[in-house]
Amino acid sequence: MINVIPYLGPLIGAIFGIFIAITSNLEMEFYSQMLPMISKVAVVFAIMQLTDNFVLQPIIFSTSVKAHPLEIFLIILIGAEVYGVLGMILAIPTYTVLRVVARTFLIRFKVVQRMTQKMGSKD
Repeated sequence: MINVIPYLGPLIGAIFGIFIAITSNLEMEFYSQMLPMISKVAVVFAIMQLTDNFVLQPIIFSTSVKAHPLEIFLIILIGAEVYGVLGMILAIPTYTVLRVVARTFLIRFKVVQRMTQKMGSKD
């Protein structure tokens, strides 16, 4: 649920998960039992976050925006590079608006036709 906040959300979630793991197992010896458990919890959080960021989100966004997952992934990376966190948040809506405007006003160009062919019929 806290994944809505870019960058900090997953970190806060991981810290909370590690905190729960520690407080649930206070009787463990720190170096021989607790530290390996904390490492395992951190690795699981990292794997889940990477799976969410690089697999699930591009697929979900691509079906809702009707674009290829790689296209969505690149748009998010470009948004992050240009405007940071705000760019990541606004990248997909901005890209969608630009595609609609291009389809409406520049449809005679073949590049625009190829980029917007999955958007459906023009109303």
